[in-house]
Amino acid sequence: MKYLVLLLIIVCGGCSRSENLEPDAESSGRWVIWSALPACQWEDAFVTGNGRHGTMVWGRPNDERIVCVHEELFVRGWDHHKKTVPVTAQLLPEVRRLIDAGKTDEADRLITLEADRQLKEMGAEQRWPLIPHPAFDLHIRHMDTAVSVKADYRRQLDLETGVASVFCQGADGVEESVFSSRTDNVNVIRLKAGKTGKVDVALGLEETPGRHGSHFEHNLDSAFIFVESGAESGWLTYRAGYRQDTGGYEGLARVTLKGGNMKSEGPVLKVEDADEVLIVVRITPLADGKVSEEKETRRELSALPVDYDKLLLSHRKEHGEMFCRMQLDLGCASDWKNIPVEQMLATVHEEGITPLFMEQIHAMGRYLLISSCGKYPPPLQGIWGGGWKPAWIGGFVWDSNINLAISAAAMSNLPECAESYCGYVERLLPGWRLNAKNYLGCRGFIVAHYNDPENGFLTHFGPSFPWMCWPGGAGWNLRPFYEYAMLMGDNEMLKNRVLPLYREMADFYEDYLTMGDDGLYHISPSVSPENAPAGTHTWLSKDATMDVAIAREVFGILLDLGNRFDLPEAERLKWSSYLEKLPEYRINEDGALAEWVDTTYPDVYDHRHLSHLYPVFPGSQLTKNKGDEQLVDAAKVALNKRFEFDTSSAHGLLHVALQAARLGDMDKVTKNLDRFSRRYYVYNSLVTSHDPDHRIYNLDAVLSLPRLFMEMLIYTEPGKIELLPAWPEGYADGRLKGIRVSGGHTLDLAWANGEVTEAVLHAAQDGLYEVAYRGQTKQLDLSAGEDYCLSF
Repeated sequence: MKYLVLLLIIVCGGCSRSENLEPDAESSGRWVIWSALPACQWEDAFVTGNGRHGTMVWGRPNDERIVCVHEELFVRGWDHHKKTVPVTAQLLPEVRRLIDAGKTDEADRLITLEADRQLKEMGAEQRWPLIPHPAFDLHIRHMDTAVSVKADYRRQLDLETGVASVFCQGADGVEESVFSSRTDNVNVIRLKAGKTGKVDVALGLEETPGRHGSHFEHNLDSAFIFVESGAESGWLTYRAGYRQDTGGYEGLARVTLKGGNMKSEGPVLKVEDADEVLIVVRITPLADGKVSEEKETRRELSALPVDYDKLLLSHRKEHGEMFCRMQLDLGCASDWKNIPVEQMLATVHEEGITPLFMEQIHAMGRYLLISSCGKYPPPLQGIWGGGWKPAWIGGFVWDSNINLAISAAAMSNLPECAESYCGYVERLLPGWRLNAKNYLGCRGFIVAHYNDPENGFLTHFGPSFPWMCWPGGAGWNLRPFYEYAMLMGDNEMLKNRVLPLYREMADFYEDYLTMGDDGLYHISPSVSPENAPAGTHTWLSKDATMDVAIAREVFGILLDLGNRFDLPEAERLKWSSYLEKLPEYRINEDGALAEWVDTTYPDVYDHRHLSHLYPVFPGSQLTKNKGDEQLVDAAKVALNKRFEFDTSSAHGLLHVALQAARLGDMDKVTKNLDRFSRRYYVYNSLVTSHDPDHRIYNLDAVLSLPRLFMEMLIYTEPGKIELLPAWPEGYADGRLKGIRVSGGHTLDLAWANGEVTEAVLHAAQDGLYEVAYRGQTKQLDLSAGEDYCLSF
């Protein structure tokens, strides 16, 4: 189909701005998901969170358990203050010799077995260093009532306010409302009687069920030295001390009533004849599990209002402002009100993706990101979990999972979430530097695939997965700093935070790269994450395409920053020399971009990871309109191979879709979204699973789907945007408001029948800017503070 496009640029004062989306004092009611049933498993519970505290609300009317969580609680295998980084740099020459001799399995065993031996001598026995766990359950037993789930039952989550609610029994029942306050750093639970009812409950803080046996080398039965709970009038208490680590944690709940009375019976507080019960819960991680902070916490909780609405007001303003900055509206407002999540999901399982599904999963992804970014960004399960045995230890996984989890942060106008990630990484850098020094004898960074979030030491590895030999991990996981700064238009961040990190990465490559007889720098050892070349039992290799791509990107970004900030010419010449002498990408005999530049390693297509397509996404070296045409075509062939494999992992499906969007392949975008929607990846909580049929609670997919939808609607790179680059024919008409694009600008977009009907660019700074649409481009000369209406 041919398009004749007239692009008109008008400076307009009257265009609608995304700032108008700020919430009123009350919720708009637009963004409420709901269910007509209680959760039947913890994975279906609606979640609340402020990044640090959180809850999981089952909504059971007789015997409720609200799982209370905190982002800093971990069962550890050893004292996390120990510097547990082996010294293996002396083995690197022999490892390289063995790789060159084709003995990669032997090279793998040489370095991993020696590192394992040293760690065990240090007292670090486990290669899976720690397990996140729930703090406790607030157990609410309704006394002298037998409430059934009737037609008037409703469990809901208002994404705009962050309040989960349960309604049942009408005027005779009890309304339950739960939120995790961003402003007071507490979980707030209110039980409110109907007009003709009273609240009669027994309350207690109890260990979440399921702590027994072993999990990834950790003995859960003996994980704690002590676990204690108690009650007194107006208060519930909980304390636990870890066995292997010095820390512990406390839980304290302030309980106030309107009407009625309460009394303690052992660890339980019994409430009778109350009109309203207000419970304010704080979880306090302890550096020393034997030293209580309860006195200070009790003082702080006592100072908080005893009025639920006052507690909610300040939280609602802060949470709602973040949530409302960006919205995807596909015209489904009435469907949110009329269709419960179970019905919505049953429809997509049968018919494939729907506009309602897209709206709800986009809004839920941003809600979960807001709710799980605190001191740390979200690990595999975010801050939530109703059990003690999360898959893959529920960890912070640096080879796609955490990358996808934060991929929407800056672009969806959530700088707070991007800062959560950046601050976390900056605190880990001393550990990453020690990893590079001890394991490889280099300056710069080596990322720990799984790490203790308090130190960054690399202790997770083994024969076949030698993570200490993965040089590209640092560049992959520092790229979000660059993307964040570019999307915010923040030159100060580029100069003071991004540039120093990239200079250190250049130092690493200066120490690590080896010059070959061909006059090129080579990367050995190298790793293409989680994929072993055919004929080997290890990921260890030489010149993995991903590692080469990341090295190219690092030096390319450094040259861009060098020009931007007029850095010394000698430094820029050095970076340019390294860039010019890195190996070229290889096209294999199938015409595909090869996963390894070195011809020694044949491709393995049947795999969920797409590491060699890093230059397409998250990088941007090869896209439909950028890069060498032969390489772009080869990337498309490589993507075809992975697409034909049809991975079962949700993150693999979405990585394919993200890369397909970058390459303009809308057929693969639609097919993988159809695969995802039909295969039962989404729980009734609208949280996603890693595998089909609701196997393995995992936030990778739901957190990255907003990025996919944004990439389908807007492509952005420094100084440029493209409108509707990959929105498939037949997909819903709609509006997107408040998206961040490169340069710190925001964009509002509307479309119908596959065509842009309105686009407004809100300029954040002066400068030239290119807008592309349907093969046409227009150069704008922006002035900060002006709105530019783009008509087509």
